[in-house]
Formats: sequence, C-alpha cells, structure tokens
Amino acid sequence: MIRVYYVDVAVPADKKKRKNKTHAVFDESRVFRIKKLIELEDAAEIFIDALFPQVYDEVLELLRRGVRVYLLKDTTKLRKLRVENNMRKSDENNAMLLARIPKEKFRPLAIKELELKIQMKPLINKYEQIMKWKKILKGLMNRGFNYNFEEALKLMETDRKRLSK
Repeated sequence: MIRVYYVDVAVPADKKKRKNKTHAVFDESRVFRIKKLIELEDAAEIFIDALFPQVYDEVLELLRRGVRVYLLKDTTKLRKLRVENNMRKSDENNAMLLARIPKEKFRPLAIKELELKIQMKPLINKYEQIMKWKKILKGLMNRGFNYNFEEALKLMETDRKRLSK
C-alpha cells in the first residue's frame, strides 16, 4: 500500500527559546505530529507546504530513500481554502487542507536541487553579511566618520565579486 502524507512543515525550534516545534501530518485518516520528517518511514509520497533551510537535510534523506517529495507551488492556495472552509489557522488544519489541493499545484523536489541549495546557502549568507557591513561603513563615511574605511570597502567589494561568481 502506498502511503501518502500531507505535512505542514514547521520551522524547527530556536535553541534560545527551547521550544520544540513539530510538523503536523495528515495521512487521510488522522492528524498527528512528528519532530522530524524522516520519522515517516513507510512513506511513498510526501506533500509539504514549505521548504525551510532547517529541513533541507531531512528532505534530502527522504529523497535518497526513494520517497517522492512534492512542494506546494503557491501557498496562497492554502490560505484561500482556509477562508472558503471557514477554518482557523492552525498546523493541523493546514495539513488537512493540503490533501484537498490538486496534485498539479505541487512540484516535485529533486536531489540535485536540494544539494545545490545546501551548497549555496553559506555563500549567500556570507554575501548578504558583506553587503550589510558595506552599507554600514558607507553610512559612517557619509556622516563624517572616515577612519580609512576605503581600504576595507575595496576588500569587501573584491570579496563580493568573488562570491557572486
């Protein structure tokens, strides 16, 4: 029997707040909660509403196991269904509503796509940090606080160009 699960993916807990956020799962008969997506061992297909960097590894593990994972293309469809059915916003309701959305509204995820995202994420973070620092230094220079920031800005610009390649 092919097991199909509809999962409202939650962003994992912050270590500071110590809250364990769990994913809501609907298997066409009941709603239950799991901490990690890889706990769905008998799954053949999993339909998820969102893909967060914190769950890339779990989704990649599922794909390597041969589980087909589908991502909702447009999350506004979920919101519209919730309004049409007069349901309040909750993880359980979202998981049940995912089952009502036509399969054409989901797109399959590929192993190569996720591996690329995992590789690119640290580079993107570094690029964003460089741009943030560059903006701060330029702002200080415009306010008259010039402590030879030109050298640092040149180095940041070369690093930015290297990262963007």
